Amino acid sequence: MTDDRTSSKGRRATVIVGVDGSEDGLRAARYAAGSAIRRDADLVVLHAVDDAAVAGTWGIAYDPTALQDAGQVVVDDAIDVAKDRGMDPDRISGEVVLGNPAAILADRSADAQLVVVGRRASSGLERMFVGSTSVAVAGMSVAPVVVISRASNPNPTGGKKCVAVAVGPQNTGPAAIEFGFAEADRRGCKLLAVTVVGQDSQTIHEEALQRLDKAIAPVADKYPGVEVETRLLSGEPVDALVDLSGDVDLLVIDMKKHPILGWIAGGVSRGIMAHARSPLAICH
Repeated sequence: MTDDRTSSKGRRATVIVGVDGSEDGLRAARYAAGSAIRRDADLVVLHAVDDAAVAGTWGIAYDPTALQDAGQVVVDDAIDVAKDRGMDPDRISGEVVLGNPAAILADRSADAQLVVVGRRASSGLERMFVGSTSVAVAGMSVAPVVVISRASNPNPTGGKKCVAVAVGPQNTGPAAIEFGFAEADRRGCKLLAVTVVGQDSQTIHEEALQRLDKAIAPVADKYPGVEVETRLLSGEPVDALVDLSGDVDLLVIDMKKHPILGWIAGGVSRGIMAHARSPLAICH
């Protein structure tokens, strides 16, 4: 297993959280602080001001100093939340930068172990579109991304003692499974591996369980201390996984790579992001 304290390049491990001054951003900061503590990692609180959006299509002038000052308030508030969570102040840094938030977070993710963002969609039609920044970050980030929403999961997380990982019928890589096991190991909780089957057939169920067991076995061997449960879910993938998310501390999914467009959030990923009732980890 990789030592969480350093990256593959020998630098100290880092968790990045993107904040925007919203309650969801502060919730993301609290979650990110807990993740950094579990990883013995540094925490970077990042607020990106989209100067192009501020200027608008009409070229309205703006004061960069005023934007910097306002952004610093956002960062300072998030740092206070991280300190309250128990994060060592000496291991927290804050930045205010100009540029597209999703692009900046994606760029910084190359040097991070984890990126955490809040999702501002609250209910009704908003959930159909999710937050554009969180979707873009999830699609472009090199590191795993955790999306958390105060509206969808307002209560403190971690009390259910279970991390779930969804394994598709055509699992193409171990990234999500590896992340799920490592997270369960850090938390000292159970790992629930699930796959969704849409047909009610004993033969199909048996084959699905065999594929699931085969997919997780190599990773499970690396984490002998993690209790593992496998389970089949029936129905539509979005509905089944959203229902499951209400019973776990973290749901981990895999986002596939489009051969031309690169990493994209497909219909299932977007649906889960819009409605998940637990924090959602997205891996590539």
